[in-house]
Amino acid sequence: MKTRRLAIIPARGGSKRIKKKNIKQFLGKPIISYSIETALKSNLFSKIHVSTDSLEIKKISEKNKINIDFLRPKNLANDNAGLIEVLKFVANKYKNLGYKFDEVWLIMPCSPLINYKDLIKASKIYKKNNSNKILLSISEYNVPIQWSYKLNKNKSLVPNFTKFIDLDSKKIKKSYHDNGSFVIYNFDNVIKNKIFKNQFIGYEIPKDRSIDIDDELDWNIAEALYLKKNKL
Repeated sequence: MKTRRLAIIPARGGSKRIKKKNIKQFLGKPIISYSIETALKSNLFSKIHVSTDSLEIKKISEKNKINIDFLRPKNLANDNAGLIEVLKFVANKYKNLGYKFDEVWLIMPCSPLINYKDLIKASKIYKKNNSNKILLSISEYNVPIQWSYKLNKNKSLVPNFTKFIDLDSKKIKKSYHDNGSFVIYNFDNVIKNKIFKNQFIGYEIPKDRSIDIDDELDWNIAEALYLKKNKL
């Protein structure tokens, strides 16, 4: 039986650090278009839903062949609303509309560097490793987190991990972080509010195809990496 997957691309209209971040032009087209195109090209999803409160984003999504069945309520579109609440709202809305899914994916709207092959490979890893878990797209830290410091009020530096501070990086186990590209959940666990009671598995994306875009510098780096990768 074919796995039924719901992809949710969360894209509210407001943003603080980058104005209209989710639809800002990224090398000639709205950045959210890249996530939509990647999801479509993967051929994995029974339904792709752009979760937004914005009629402008709705219009852009429809131009990209995505019909939005319902808008996000205003109480889930402010700065205090978390992605998990959005995830649960959309999943329950579709359940009430009579849809049935096995998996629900969060695909971030500002992830132009991932490609459809990432999604396909991640789907296989998820299925193989027990689809009751949560899969995170991850990337390796640039330097060992064991070399990190705290900066006190008097500007003095204090190592977070004293015993590792002088250790050669080759002797330190690699550490990884959620790179903000996509996450896979078991649909029933989302409905039953059992999201955080599960173990995590990871799908690693190389650092040159992964950047969490939070500010203009991140944006410029992402554009440079995209141009290099696609030789535009």
